[in-house]
Amino acid sequence: MLTPHYEISLSEIEQQQLQALVRAGKTPQQLVLRATIILRAQADVSNQQIADEVGTSRNLVQKWRKRFALYEPPPRVAQEEIDPLARLAALQDLPRSGRPPDFSPVGAAHSRCRRLPRH
Repeated sequence: MLTPHYEISLSEIEQQQLQALVRAGKTPQQLVLRATIILRAQADVSNQQIADEVGTSRNLVQKWRKRFALYEPPPRVAQEEIDPLARLAALQDLPRSGRPPDFSPVGAAHSRCRRLPRH
């Protein structure tokens, strides 16, 4: 049984921002994939078709479509203006549990150099 898909409707500014993220050369590929999923979902394309187009699983498309559709930005103070791009925060990774890694690529390379035998 297929799960019903969530309808995505983007404002003009959200659509422009997502397209800019996809076109930008320095955008992380995870974010490009998520933005592409949301843009295709707005066109009312099925989850399976989106998954086939972007080369991923239907479950991943369902995950990001649902997360974006159900995302509610944090409440704001009455004087603050509503951010029209607040929903784009739904495309970011959620905080993960556990201890963060305590190494860096530079540190790892440095420690390997010290352990190499000298001739």
